Amino acid sequence: MLSTWMKLGVLAIWAGCTASPRFSGESEPRFEDYPTKETFQGPPAQPVLVTAEERQYRTRIRNGVATGEGVWNESQGHSAKATGPNFAGHYYVIRWGCGSNCLMVAVVDGRTGKVYGPPLHASESELVASMDPMSEVQIEFRPDSSLMVLRNGCRWPRSECGVYYFSWSDNKWSLLKRVLVDLAKDPP
Repeated sequence: MLSTWMKLGVLAIWAGCTASPRFSGESEPRFEDYPTKETFQGPPAQPVLVTAEERQYRTRIRNGVATGEGVWNESQGHSAKATGPNFAGHYYVIRWGCGSNCLMVAVVDGRTGKVYGPPLHASESELVASMDPMSEVQIEFRPDSSLMVLRNGCRWPRSECGVYYFSWSDNKWSLLKRVLVDLAKDPP
């Protein structure tokens, strides 16, 4: 039989595990806590290529939206190519390599065709995902959530590396949480 103190301890642990990450500083944000309000159906808008970098990679971006080339389900590790929006209800996250340990990402609005850069990019016109080139690149997202997780994300030049949690809202990234890795203690 459990003592009253043990029962209270178990109850406290259970309550901590079920707390919403929006209110708990200790929990990781979860995809289901950032659901999308709508799902886009129908033909996507043609990508609107504004910057020099977007125009340089026009074939990658246009093919991603039109044929699903470079559009993957949920995370970098899943290899199932998909057509249609794969992020936040009506966005296409398109990824391609740009050399050793380099990743390019374009986020395209399926309704308007507007192209956005990834989180942690150096400037609004840049499509390079700022990931730790010395670690395995992992980006996680879902079609029904506005949450994107960058595992081994870094601020350039290879500083403040760790796991970054971003929410996509009003066409911009908001940092929800970051868990930094001490590169001196924990090298990749």
